[in-house]
Amino acid sequence: MIIRNESGIIAEADWDGYQVDGHNITFDVPFELVANETYNYSIRTGSYPQIIHADSKTVAGGTITCDTFVDVNGNEYEDWIPAIRLGN
Repeated sequence: MIIRNESGIIAEADWDGYQVDGHNITFDVPFELVANETYNYSIRTGSYPQIIHADSKTVAGGTITCDTFVDVNGNEYEDWIPAIRLGN
């Protein structure tokens, strides 16, 4: 998973399979997402993630928007948000 903003890559992590905590991707270095900043993230999975079928979603602390979602087959969707949960 890669998280970036206009300055470049902020954080990067790899999924280690179902070895220890198979449902989570853990970043080695803590980072903070700042309000009113735009971030982009890329996730490569072996299957489809859960999908929010909308182009934006109001959540605790703000709004998640997704301009485009491109699957591994090159199909592009403008009303899908791959669902992720960020925690500490």
